[in-house]
Amino acid sequence: MKTQIIKQEKNPFLGREEFTIEITNEKSPTYEEVKTELGKDKDLTVIKKINTNFGRKTFLVEAVVYDNAELKEKIETVPQKVRKKIEAEKKATEEAAKKAKEETKKAEEEPETIEAEAHVEEESKEEPRVEETKKEVKEEGKLK
Repeated sequence: MKTQIIKQEKNPFLGREEFTIEITNEKSPTYEEVKTELGKDKDLTVIKKINTNFGRKTFLVEAVVYDNAELKEKIETVPQKVRKKIEAEKKATEEAAKKAKEETKKAEEEPETIEAEAHVEEESKEEPRVEETKKEVKEEGKLK
């Protein structure tokens, strides 16, 4: 893959550097290949488009490299489908974190509840015995 920078401009108002690159290759380059060929930070690089002409092995690429991530997030628009997918993933991770917290709380409370249940069971075992004896006494009184 042979790359040649046709145009490189600094845009201080948007805090980015704009490139127009001509790539000569047998097949159409991917966005990742263009980012590596450009040699800039991949997280701050945005490939706008890759133009190809039928029957030619040259491709025109328009790319932008931002100065920092905040400017990139502020200026670049994210397609609605991608935005929804990101939000869904974010919700799923939050729900998983909530479930993990609840499980840890339950795990911490279980020994206390088991002890409390055991204590209640002991008390409940004692109480029916008293009631049973009262019933037995009444029944014996009726039988006589």
